[in-house]
Amino acid sequence: MKANPDEAHSLLADLQQQYLAQIETKIAQIEAIWARWQAGVLRPDDLRELQRIAHNLAGSGATFGLAAISDAARALDVALQAVVSGADITGSRANLAALVESLLDVMRQSKAAAPQSISSGQAVPATTIIYIAGHNQEETEELTRQITYFGYSTEHFCSSADLVAAVERQLPHVLILDIDLQEGEQSGIAVAALLHERYGKELPIFFTASTSDFTLRLAAVRAGGRGYFTRPIDVGLLIDQIDQMTQRVISEPYTVMIVDDSPLMAEVYALALRAAGMQVVATTDPLEAPVLLAEQQPDLILLDVYMPGCNGQELAAVIRQQPEYHSIPIVFLSGETDRSAQLAALARGGDDFLTKPINLEHLVAAVSSRIQRARAMRSLMVRDGLTSLFNHSVTQDLLIREVARARRSGQPLSVVLLDIDHFKQVNDRHGHQAGDRVLKSLARLLRQRLRATDLIGRYGGEEFLIVMPETRAASAAMVIDSLRERFAHIEHQREGTPLRVTFSAGIAEWTQGMDASGLIEKADAALYQAKRHGRNQVLIADAQIGQAPQRRALPLTASRLNSAPVVLVVDDDPDIGRLLQIWLADAGYRVELTQSGFEALQRIAQGGIDVAVIDILMPEISGIDVLDQVRRMGSEPAVIMTTAFGSEQIAVNAIRHGADDYLRKPIDRQELLVVIDRTLANLRLRRENAALQRRLDEKRRELEAEIKHAAQIQAEMLPQQMPRLPGYTIAARCIPAREVGGDFYDWHFPAPHLLNLTFGDVMGKGMSAALLMTTTRAVIRSVARDTSPEVNMRYAVSALHADLDRTSSFVTLCHLQLNLNIHTLTFVDAGHGLGFIRRHGGQCDRLEPRGMPLGISSHEPYRQGETVLNPGDALILFSDGLLDPWPALARNPLQINDLLTDGMSATSIVDRLLALPALLGPLTDDLTVVVLARDMVVEESA
Repeated sequence: MKANPDEAHSLLADLQQQYLAQIETKIAQIEAIWARWQAGVLRPDDLRELQRIAHNLAGSGATFGLAAISDAARALDVALQAVVSGADITGSRANLAALVESLLDVMRQSKAAAPQSISSGQAVPATTIIYIAGHNQEETEELTRQITYFGYSTEHFCSSADLVAAVERQLPHVLILDIDLQEGEQSGIAVAALLHERYGKELPIFFTASTSDFTLRLAAVRAGGRGYFTRPIDVGLLIDQIDQMTQRVISEPYTVMIVDDSPLMAEVYALALRAAGMQVVATTDPLEAPVLLAEQQPDLILLDVYMPGCNGQELAAVIRQQPEYHSIPIVFLSGETDRSAQLAALARGGDDFLTKPINLEHLVAAVSSRIQRARAMRSLMVRDGLTSLFNHSVTQDLLIREVARARRSGQPLSVVLLDIDHFKQVNDRHGHQAGDRVLKSLARLLRQRLRATDLIGRYGGEEFLIVMPETRAASAAMVIDSLRERFAHIEHQREGTPLRVTFSAGIAEWTQGMDASGLIEKADAALYQAKRHGRNQVLIADAQIGQAPQRRALPLTASRLNSAPVVLVVDDDPDIGRLLQIWLADAGYRVELTQSGFEALQRIAQGGIDVAVIDILMPEISGIDVLDQVRRMGSEPAVIMTTAFGSEQIAVNAIRHGADDYLRKPIDRQELLVVIDRTLANLRLRRENAALQRRLDEKRRELEAEIKHAAQIQAEMLPQQMPRLPGYTIAARCIPAREVGGDFYDWHFPAPHLLNLTFGDVMGKGMSAALLMTTTRAVIRSVARDTSPEVNMRYAVSALHADLDRTSSFVTLCHLQLNLNIHTLTFVDAGHGLGFIRRHGGQCDRLEPRGMPLGISSHEPYRQGETVLNPGDALILFSDGLLDPWPALARNPLQINDLLTDGMSATSIVDRLLALPALLGPLTDDLTVVVLARDMVVEESA
């Protein structure tokens, strides 16, 4: 967590005093060892202990502002190395005596002198302020609103005098200034020149203008302009520039893991890094590092070289054996000055070596630069190229990690699945560049307005997944709904009518027994309901936002509806056990007592215990071991640990092992009853959630069975056999992204010599698309006669218009008719556009002309195209499911031709195109391919 700089400085000063208090102890240790040496009664490990003390002092003194101690201790450390390694002790004694006395003198003097203060980092920057000035009041207010939606503090002006007065009162971080203010043409440039002369680079200035005239741009540059935007202003691009100019920090804070056997040094390094805004986890036990590494996934590891049990080089080697940790930088910390020893440590997997004592400002700088480079490299592998959010696979991995963390800690966890409404229409009507701007704008808003601890990923297409640790669903819904309102007001395109887009979101809260995939399914179900109920809204799974879930209090157990809860007290002190029994019985609880962990486990195994109050320190088997075995049995009963120790770390360790709460001895009666009551309330909620989850699982299984049956019906509705066409082969296949989908194809013979072929793609995915697909297919089949495709399409539009308009839906369609006698192919393309004819020899012809999709209003009637299929030609139609793995096809579908050769059968072409998602990327939309190929050998007519 981030530390307040003043608070961090105070904590560092306290640690400095603790260090000074330890000096007296270390003086006594050195004097005792030195006295035994002079008396000739050295113990076997005395010299190694003396060197260890000197080595630690050399590495820590300067860090606490006592550079003289570090210098004297380092000299003694170097001299002792020769003695410990086996050199002549007698010959070294005179020199060592002087070094020991020098170190003791410096240490005694340091207790009286005031050490230098320890740096505590820099202050966190304040809110970013933007001033906007323009000549048109309405336009200026609208631009101000758009910038405010992205979290900036703004003020707007229309006159030069008001602007200058405001700048003199408070200097903004950025000034956005129109070329012309109310005072007249180019009055904005004059004001900018004045302000630039006064404030220089401290005031970045962006200009807005109606034209991109070079002379105006030159005048803006001379007046100090850093940017120039012409109307209509691309707000997304403007926000990008503001972000860069203000160096707005939108990335999550750095996470550092410290492994150092000195608790004091580990805490000093941790405080210095926290004061710089980093998250830090520290341990003095190198054997605990692998567990923390898996839990925290740090950006960097600070590792002491010399530690008991497992030294830093060995720990680094173990970490580097695991591929998932190869990209995490490891920085060694040690007082070792020998270059060959440092290089040996780096050879075991380290990335850098910092020599103690280290200036804390240098430590922060070194750690920051290392993490920044590592993140830049890792970003290329884990980030989505368009939005810079986590990609699909990384997002799933992070969610799995957070679910595991929630399971261990018992903290709440919420997941948000967010989908942009009518995004396909945005791409179809405004182009994919506009769609990209919408995606980037939403990603930017999410990064800026959510917490640094929230994980945001692009889950696929227009879907985003947000993981919110330590957050209840209701709180997450309030945050996301606020973002929804902001996003709905952002203008993504200023040409003509402003483009405003909305999103829908589903939220699910993790409960015991739920895995990551179940959590996503729950959020997806809520998102589906949000779409179904009109879009542009946020729904919590099982409850609508703003409306409290209808909850019914469940009994603790069905068999004890009217019974008091049962509390098991486990304590080897019979007096404490009896006292707790009296207090709890007096409060209306049923109480049972055991005095050992083994008895407690036997009683819990019999069932019927609601809460167990277990002492941590017991003979034979500790309370933590009892807790571990209880949790291996299941999530019940609830467990409250008691301890006579005052260490918060003991309590945290108990919580990590699965305890629900803890009490510190001596136990206060009122606190005991409050904790018991709170624990029982949480237990009721867990049982209620478990019952609800079981019902949800049952409903989900029913729904899955229904969807599976629907998928079977849908598959059987598609043509099951390929028609026999003299001189032609035809092949087709449909793969829904989910169990059911909105793609379809169909063919029939209205006359012996005519084949009607229809290829459709209904907006959306899943069951809703499947229902609309069924209606569309039935209508096309009923109206498609031996009349021309143009006439057939006219009837289809008339039949489908009411349904499509009522549901705000649309269908892209390609309806074709092949004359088997004269080999002419007539067709109407209603907004599909993903198809072409590959001629023998490699030339490709697109199916032109192309009209609007069914359901999109257009004053122009559909126009019919016509061509001839020659021997070796092939008609190739595919759906937009192929665009996700291969986005370039949206601009040029003819690129598919690079994969094809003359002589390929219709089946071979279909198989090759369906193999693309496995090679290029995941399938996120329905994928359908239909190929009609004319044989090379033409049968002679009878």
